[in-house]
Amino acid sequence: MPTDYIFVYGTLRRSCTTGAHQNYLAEAEFIDNAKINGRLYRVSYYPALVLDDAAGWVVGEVYRLTSSEQLIYLDTYEECTHPSRPDQEYQRNKIDVVTESGIELSAWVYSYQRAIEGLELITSGDFLHP
Repeated sequence: MPTDYIFVYGTLRRSCTTGAHQNYLAEAEFIDNAKINGRLYRVSYYPALVLDDAAGWVVGEVYRLTSSEQLIYLDTYEECTHPSRPDQEYQRNKIDVVTESGIELSAWVYSYQRAIEGLELITSGDFLHP
């Protein structure tokens, strides 16, 4: 399996209390904390990431996936196919990430592809510490 990394910013983070991390990333290898350019919105109990190089920072974590099945499970959790369909809430994109310790890598991320009107902007860029 080629090495796949994923950047997570919401319910899949280690300290989120939804249990999603334990269900979907328990076998993945934590690499480091990281930030990416974008804007974060609250949809309900979960966030929406809008990728935007001109925006602020979104806080998250990077993991190395240890099996090809993990990406399939994550797509199921995010209700996303790759490539995505227009009716889906999220799409999976490859982005460049620089971790807190300076590691540069290419990682998958789930970005929001619906209208953001009416959603609350999370100005801190950190879903767990708005």
